[in-house]
Amino acid sequence: MEESNGTAAAPNRTTVILLGVIVVLLLAIVGYFAFAGNGGTADDAADTGTAETTGMTGTTTEVEFDPATAVKVPEGQTPEQYVSAYFDAVVAGDFATAYAMLPTAKQAEYGSEAAFTTQLTGYGVTAYTIDDFTEEGEEARVTATASMPGGNFQYLWTFVKEGEVWLVKSRTLPGMGQ
Repeated sequence: MEESNGTAAAPNRTTVILLGVIVVLLLAIVGYFAFAGNGGTADDAADTGTAETTGMTGTTTEVEFDPATAVKVPEGQTPEQYVSAYFDAVVAGDFATAYAMLPTAKQAEYGSEAAFTTQLTGYGVTAYTIDDFTEEGEEARVTATASMPGGNFQYLWTFVKEGEVWLVKSRTLPGMGQ
């Protein structure tokens, strides 16, 4: 007759506990990345004129495109020139100018010029290209690619014309599943 002293059950119980701890830690990591400012909020929103913002401010709000409060393209400047001026400012590190040029919804997403500056400084944009410009009726679209150490990102800027003035409607990242 064999004696059982119960030592075989202890390693099995320890293994189960360790696996449980690992699962909890993995869930915590996934939760952190899912809910912490992921930076992929309104930039990744479809070009609908609205933006859900969660990244910089930590709150969720929706900002509708409102022509009355929209950023205006300076007189005598085309939408394509406007996007070039924006990226010239970013490459030069003039984040105050670049922030002021963002669509209203993007400004709301970042929450402040300081938050925008922090994020763009981290990107380290070194160059850009204007890839495409289309104008159809009262809407213009400019596609530009920003070059940075982490890779290249293509942005789509959308403008609408009200009278003789171009308004900055949105800036999205169409290459990110949009």
